[in-house]
Amino acid sequence: MAEGRTDESVAPGTVQVVVELIVFIFITLATLTGNSLVVISVIKFRHLRTNTNFILLSLALTDLSMMLIMVLNAVTTVTGEWIFGEWCCKAVASIGLTLSFISILHLCFLSVDRYIAIHKPLRYQFIVTRRRVITFLSLIWMSAAVIVNIPLANFEFRADTYGCADRKSTRTNKPSSPYIFFLVALFVIIPFAIIFLSNALVFKTAFKQARQLSRVEKSLRESSADICDQDDTHPVKTTEPHSLKREIKSARTFALVVGIFLFCYTPFYTAGTYRKIAGPVKVPPIVMLVTMWIAFANSFCNPIVYGLRYAPFRKSFKHLCSCCGKRGFVERRNYSCTNSNFSWRRERQETVLSRNSAL
Repeated sequence: MAEGRTDESVAPGTVQVVVELIVFIFITLATLTGNSLVVISVIKFRHLRTNTNFILLSLALTDLSMMLIMVLNAVTTVTGEWIFGEWCCKAVASIGLTLSFISILHLCFLSVDRYIAIHKPLRYQFIVTRRRVITFLSLIWMSAAVIVNIPLANFEFRADTYGCADRKSTRTNKPSSPYIFFLVALFVIIPFAIIFLSNALVFKTAFKQARQLSRVEKSLRESSADICDQDDTHPVKTTEPHSLKREIKSARTFALVVGIFLFCYTPFYTAGTYRKIAGPVKVPPIVMLVTMWIAFANSFCNPIVYGLRYAPFRKSFKHLCSCCGKRGFVERRNYSCTNSNFSWRRERQETVLSRNSAL
């Protein structure tokens, strides 16, 4: 009877470890594959080197950097303990928090970029220049790295939230520092307020312009119909507002990216903040683990959205995957990839977007 009980108690633990390993490996590989495709596509294909896509490139690098946090957290979860030392625990927890804040600032930057593209389309290329984009991206990385990790930060709380801190040290309830609430306000509340406000203005301006263009098209159709009645041999062609439709689709795509980010990160931020206020006892470690990996899953969602919603990225992903699939056949690969490059250039000429298009 005792042996049967031990077997029954061991089996659920083994199944749990196997399930956790499958989930961890899937999320990590999906993050590596998707974001690597985004980085390679922007670097390799010239027509994807737009200012907005450079922001997406930096966001993809942020998600790739998050893989370090994923791997170490997976090792800790499977082994049941942190084996890399206390200093490394605090450093990794701080890096993870910094990268999540950097992702939010990227989304805020993208929202402002989309607002300028739709609200001031004629001045967009003069306002959003390559130099300004690189400067703002550098400021995002440096400001988050410095502000989040100053000596006032509670590194013990971060390590406990990450799940690598010593349980004995976390039992001592230290006085709550207001610095964590300052970070939440600066890197979460204010950026998302800007995101929601800019998106509301984007859709308001876009639909207003769409209604105006529809009136113009209607008047053109009526005038062309009158001309056709007088002379059927000279029809007048009307042009559709492709640029506006593209920008509206871009805004909807970005709204989808923001929605997925909120869905993935809101449980983790909520649980972590409540854990800080009410104490570690109120929020079990399993809750922090599940919400943390839901947040990690956001890292592979963005490339999927780009591939489904943005045709140039989708074609570049297919092109890279087709060439990599033929890598084993060296002679055939050179021939096939050379021919595909010519066809890719023809497709690219047909699908090249304006320099201010994004998603």
